[in-house]
Amino acid sequence: MLPSASGTLWAGLTPVLASAGLAMLVGFGLGRVTAPPAAIEQKSDRVMPSSAKEAENQEPAWQTVETGVKTSTAADVAGAAAMGSPRQREKALEEVLAKASLEEVRKSLDWANALPDGPMKKAALEKILKRWGQLDGPGATAYASQVYAETGNPSLLREALSGWADKDPQAAVNQLAAMNLNDGLQQDIRRDLLEQWADLSPTAAAAYAAANRNPDSWRGLVGTVADEWSKRDPAAAANWAAALDAGRDKRAAIYTAISNWADADLNGAAAYVSGQPAGESRDTMAGTLARHIGQEDPASGLKWAAMVADPGSQERAIAGALIDLYRKDEAQARQLLQSSTISAQVQAAALSRMTNRGPWWR
Repeated sequence: MLPSASGTLWAGLTPVLASAGLAMLVGFGLGRVTAPPAAIEQKSDRVMPSSAKEAENQEPAWQTVETGVKTSTAADVAGAAAMGSPRQREKALEEVLAKASLEEVRKSLDWANALPDGPMKKAALEKILKRWGQLDGPGATAYASQVYAETGNPSLLREALSGWADKDPQAAVNQLAAMNLNDGLQQDIRRDLLEQWADLSPTAAAAYAAANRNPDSWRGLVGTVADEWSKRDPAAAANWAAALDAGRDKRAAIYTAISNWADADLNGAAAYVSGQPAGESRDTMAGTLARHIGQEDPASGLKWAAMVADPGSQERAIAGALIDLYRKDEAQARQLLQSSTISAQVQAAALSRMTNRGPWWR
């Protein structure tokens, strides 16, 4: 049994949901996938007090309206969660919950917890926790942490933190860092949160990644930021990555930024790389284009590899440009390489990389 969010607060809604549930079942039998409008609203509109005394006993109008809104929201959540298509279900839940208040979210959570296990319950709980995180990050995360401790399933924790990050990514990341999670889960969730952060505020996410980077990691935090940032502003992402201190994660960030740029605008990426000053960053950029272009045009890819100054980096760039051709037609790959201006020593080293059984990039 999952923890209750509002205790007996939900009890008052049970009769209404029972009616809504019955209406939904009838609706499904007729092919309808959304709950009908709550009948209680129509009924309350028709009830008119016959005397002043009766009027004194009537529920105030604003309370009746509020009750109707809450009932409608709960019924809408139920209807959205019952959709058969996972994609439609997620979209419908997001649309319904986007307008839900914190109280409505908590009531919806109690309803979802009472469902039998299955896709409907899973989808409802995840979307409810994400909305809760948007409205009350600390509260949603505390609840999801308790669920994780009891079940070992981190899905609700991911959603709660993701919702929190929609509003305050720095706070969500800081909260995650303070939690006692295993390294793998901590890294996975942090990567997801950092992607959200980079989408909302790339410069702030970049500052966090640079301050908490692991230079020995191939991808790491800076690679995550570069990946997301370069989809929106590849030049800014590439400039930032190139300015980082040396490290494997820096090379990965540059590779990611230039690759994404080349996917979207190859000519723009090529012009940018051509204008960079000689050095480690340009070597990484040119090597990235050698691989990217060489998969379709080995001869052109080899020209970018020739721009790389560092011998070790150039070996990898050559192998990246020619490896696909080498596996199809070794003789043609060798002929292309021998006709280039690349030194014989580097050519031999690159051929060795392509011939060995291990990965060519190592």
